Amino acid sequence: MLAACSSPNVYDDINATETPLTEEYELGLAFGGGGVRGFMHLGVLKALQEEGIQPDVVSGTSAGSIAATLYASGMTVEEMEHAIEEVGMSDIADFVFSSKGIVNGKKLAEWVNSQVNYDDISKMPIPLAVTATNMTTRETIMIRSGNPGHAVQTSSTIPGAFVPVENHGDILVDGGLFSVVPVYTARALGAKKVIAVDIYCHNQVHPEISASKITLAAFRMQSCRLSEEELNSADIIIAPTYEPNGSEAFDDKAESINAGYLAAKQAMPKIKALLAL
Repeated sequence: MLAACSSPNVYDDINATETPLTEEYELGLAFGGGGVRGFMHLGVLKALQEEGIQPDVVSGTSAGSIAATLYASGMTVEEMEHAIEEVGMSDIADFVFSSKGIVNGKKLAEWVNSQVNYDDISKMPIPLAVTATNMTTRETIMIRSGNPGHAVQTSSTIPGAFVPVENHGDILVDGGLFSVVPVYTARALGAKKVIAVDIYCHNQVHPEISASKITLAAFRMQSCRLSEEELNSADIIIAPTYEPNGSEAFDDKAESINAGYLAAKQAMPKIKALLAL
């Protein structure tokens, strides 16, 4: 359903920091952004769980912030899978008539908060940070505390599509502008080794010749180029090659999940070598 207008997304209950944690952890998992491709993250987690591999810290950008937040809250992979199976586009997308964007984002925040049992991400059992882009200061920020749903909404606010978030006077949008896969953020959380899950940049396809497709492809190309150095700094990159067809991915989540699973399985020998298993 379309709302007549969008109410401002003014949140003072999320807080960004640039201060790295002083504690060290063995393994960090950085979940990358990529819209509906985000279902692949669940497949990666399933493969890691089968091998008894559990990240000590997690970071997430955009769609990856959803997976990171659910996992950091202590949800099992099975519980995450059930939640993902049940969710539909209408559960997380609130379309609006607004000059600021066509999706408000509040429904995504509400859905995330309904899944986790914490009112502050800093209280979660697994250290978590999600990234966003501060349009006022023109830099990537790391959200380490505050309302989980609002943090995910902020990290997932695609410019031009979602109504931006206002936080302490600053304008915040999708973290994927400068940090598609938040490897640096995982390191800032104290991870000595980082596995990056890239669902967006390793599989760029030739766009159709249409205004919308070319615009999206250009945005993707630019974000990936700006994030290239950060992504390549990961110890291991898991990069599923499956390319879902837009919103139809909601009707065929199993294929996306399986693509993530297979990519993680393919990378498992390197992961085990990294962790000396």
